[in-house]
Amino acid sequence: MIMKIAIIHYDISMQTGAQRLVLGMGDSLKKLGHEVAYFTAIYDEEKAFEDFRKENVIVSNGKLDYFGRFRAITAYRESKEMMKAGIDKFKPDLFVFSSNYYLADKYKPSMIYCHHPEQLLVKKSDLIRRLLHFPIDREENKGFKETNSILCNSDFTKSAIHEKFNRNSTIIFPGVDINKFTLNETDNKYILTVNRIVPNKNLTFSIELIKKMKRRNNKIKLIIIGVKQPGFEWHLDELNKKIKELDLIDNVEIHTDVTDSELVNSYKNCSVFLYTPKEEHFGIAPIEAMACGKPVIAFNTGGPKETIINDITGYLLQDDLDQWENKIFDLLENNQKRMKMGMSARNRAVEEFSWDAFMRKIKENLGQIQIS
Repeated sequence: MIMKIAIIHYDISMQTGAQRLVLGMGDSLKKLGHEVAYFTAIYDEEKAFEDFRKENVIVSNGKLDYFGRFRAITAYRESKEMMKAGIDKFKPDLFVFSSNYYLADKYKPSMIYCHHPEQLLVKKSDLIRRLLHFPIDREENKGFKETNSILCNSDFTKSAIHEKFNRNSTIIFPGVDINKFTLNETDNKYILTVNRIVPNKNLTFSIELIKKMKRRNNKIKLIIIGVKQPGFEWHLDELNKKIKELDLIDNVEIHTDVTDSELVNSYKNCSVFLYTPKEEHFGIAPIEAMACGKPVIAFNTGGPKETIINDITGYLLQDDLDQWENKIFDLLENNQKRMKMGMSARNRAVEEFSWDAFMRKIKENLGQIQIS
């Protein structure tokens, strides 16, 4: 059955893994013959992936926050306007929620593609914050319990969903465009890491690592490519300050506002890719690096445990700077080993994380949803 499918994501203006997933999901659904529209409240063509310009994007022009804060509350309050704007123009047969999971019981039939339950991502460390998020958490519970189907990005997220909502979910790994992120067997002898510039991505660890490695090779080079997230501009300043304090101006570069083609070229020309979040629920950057034939080093926690094969496509390590330093130098100084590991990484990306694999699995799940 051919359907009109709405993919809901509150903010598609950033170029991160979540927005990449939204685009890839939409493209997969269109290849299956469905008509797709994207419902969003925040869309800036200049900041979003360029591919969105060719899509049916329906925007409600909502707010990102109030007074630079309260992002979750803002999205919760304005999400109904986003849905009204989309339904008026598109009238979907199926709603797929890539965010705003607390709406999934109100707009049916529905499917959740869960990056991670939102209430588990927010640190509610004080009473005021807990009170503010109580209605959102309550509605998210309903959304997960009453939606028709739940997809998720990793076993890490699947376990969180089952523990929190007592619902089973189907793992469909996000895909990578293997025709864009292509194998490159040469490199320019630098280390790369890619992530949003926010504290929980643990970029400070990579800077401290380079400080340590500089004692052994004072020409060691790290490039950090990151998206500036509104409200966390202070963290970019903090990282730049640390680079100066540690005398690493010649060793560490931070690049923001990078185009998609520049990002791809950075992957292709690095020697080794680092991924520093400790409890990431999936992480798209490692498989983009793997698709370009680069070995990936990450913490032995969260989603990377499901994408990286230790000693085959990269390394899964503990929180130990010595361990990371030794493994990186081992790869930098051993071209044959680095190339062999990179080829294994490319093969794994093609076999397990292509959009064709994603499309086959989502087709199976769509067939199980009853459309009235």
